[in-house]
Amino acid sequence: MVKVLVSLDQLVSEIEIGIEDTFTYIDVTTGEVITLTREEIRAAEDEQPLENFPEWQRENIQRAICILEDEQEKYADFTLKNDYNEYELIEEFISTLEDEEMNEALNTAIIGKGAFRRFKDKIIQFGIDKQWYTYKENKIKELVIEWCIEHDIEFQK
Repeated sequence: MVKVLVSLDQLVSEIEIGIEDTFTYIDVTTGEVITLTREEIRAAEDEQPLENFPEWQRENIQRAICILEDEQEKYADFTLKNDYNEYELIEEFISTLEDEEMNEALNTAIIGKGAFRRFKDKIIQFGIDKQWYTYKENKIKELVIEWCIEHDIEFQK
């Protein structure tokens, strides 16, 4: 089977979007990234009639059937987004900051309910929001590249 290149940016986007109850697969023969909902996978598993679903969802259920019945290992299960933890990444980012006051303020901001909102407000206030987004994107890319190498998936940057 000839392997094609998968878009690194598309895989990174899948993680950044991080929609709950979705599962992502890579068609290693075409490089296509396929995202399915839990409902679509369940419909395929339960062999529910396609007529029970809206037209727009039928194609994904068909894809889910193909993925579930995949004996040629044409589809790779891209579950990396389930291993991604933005809170841990925020903690890592804060630990890289040398400014004690900034470090302390951000560590305080990420405690309790509303932590992500307070963190974002603080990084904007400190003018380090671009630094955070670059850090985050680079870390996600590293994770995706590592996953692709482990699963023998070739990618393009």
